Amino acid sequence: MQNYRAMMVFVLLLLSPALALAQSSLGGDVKPGRALRLTITGEMKINFVDRNDSYFGAALGDAGTGLAISPLGSGHSGWDGEGGDFLIDPLVYLGIDAQLADGVNAIIKLETPFDWQTNLRDGNLAFNIGAAKVMWEGAVMPELTLELGIVEYARDFAGNGNPFLIDLDWAENPFNNPMANADLDDDGVIDAIDGGAPQSSSSGRGGSLQPTGVLGHYDLGDRNLDLFLFNLDETDSETIFGAILDMPWDVGSYTGDLGLAFLNMKNDGSSNLWTVGGGGHLDSDAGELSFYGEFYLQFGKYDNRNPDGMRIIQDGAFAGYAGARYYLPEYAEERGYVDLSFWEVSGDDDGTDGKNSNFVSLENNNDSIVLEDAYYGLDVDANYRAFKVRGGMNLDDEWSVEALLMYSELQRNGGNRASIGSSSKLGDEIDIRATYRATDYLTFRFGFGSLQNASALGVGSSINILVAQTEVRF
Repeated sequence: MQNYRAMMVFVLLLLSPALALAQSSLGGDVKPGRALRLTITGEMKINFVDRNDSYFGAALGDAGTGLAISPLGSGHSGWDGEGGDFLIDPLVYLGIDAQLADGVNAIIKLETPFDWQTNLRDGNLAFNIGAAKVMWEGAVMPELTLELGIVEYARDFAGNGNPFLIDLDWAENPFNNPMANADLDDDGVIDAIDGGAPQSSSSGRGGSLQPTGVLGHYDLGDRNLDLFLFNLDETDSETIFGAILDMPWDVGSYTGDLGLAFLNMKNDGSSNLWTVGGGGHLDSDAGELSFYGEFYLQFGKYDNRNPDGMRIIQDGAFAGYAGARYYLPEYAEERGYVDLSFWEVSGDDDGTDGKNSNFVSLENNNDSIVLEDAYYGLDVDANYRAFKVRGGMNLDDEWSVEALLMYSELQRNGGNRASIGSSSKLGDEIDIRATYRATDYLTFRFGFGSLQNASALGVGSSINILVAQTEVRF
């Protein structure tokens, strides 16, 4: 019966635009009880995913003994990945924006959470609260806008569609270590636990947070200041507060935007993990060349709650990337381009000390289909460096294509403790993507990624992932 109900929900959502048109011909109004105006929006994504069995065999070392711990990939509960898998994964959200007064809105978003670990959706459709907030424009002073409640907040300084530092709506818990690493003395006593070396990633746990707090946007003219305080996990007293300043960026004949960030994250009530840095993009006046990038440093205390009373210090952690994109003049109408970039995120290869060098963030970086994607890929977030070459163009008004070549390796692998075996190579990846814009409301996306020579992951054959997506918005 539950499967039947779930299927009926999807059919109704799929037909909702047509039903709305049919009803509108009969006349009638939707009258809110107290709000001045109601705006209803929705989105449905149906993802068709095929992954080979090598995906489920990929792992990293435990940063202590070098032995494999839990696999990087995530799938259905109880599924061992033998023979690979094929799944149809629906993601649905419904948003309601109620204008209560001039400049005051109540916003609620219901969505199917992606989190594979807690919501496998094996035939059942569960909804969660993605956002429930009040937005007050001109609060106290005309320049200030406040958002209070369960708030969505993401910053994409480089403008590439992959938030590198913070995306509260789609990030996983950065402190929820799937496997803490322990060093045992001969007497079996725990000598140290490094909770900051999560050699097993959080693949399949994107969107598992429900940040609650307050966000303030302060308009400074040509600059904007965001101040925020969010609770990430009430049980473990995990919080984040910080400030982000946005400003225009002019360098000669190049113009763009620059964002500066100052964050404090707490793994518990007494730890303080500080992050400073920023990023942005510069575009030439002629529109042919763009530069982009971000860079961050981290320091402070990662954890103060280990069973042996040991404090984990954040030491030597950083993350950054830089790139350039050139739009080919001979394909100006098609927006054809080539893009080169270098990425490096620090890692921890010693899970037996009191230091963590893994960069910790609330990222939603899914730039590559296999290695970085948090939804259906391996979700490697830290301890890697990569060199990427990509190109793409619009074939016509409806079709766009893009190809990516990426070389990647472990950023740190002392004693081969972070890898399976003696190699630090994470692999050579090739991704091909295509987008078909059928209408303004219906889009089809296709992507295929193949990771070759992933020696550090203990995989002897290629890891292949195929994703096809149907997206409807209204």
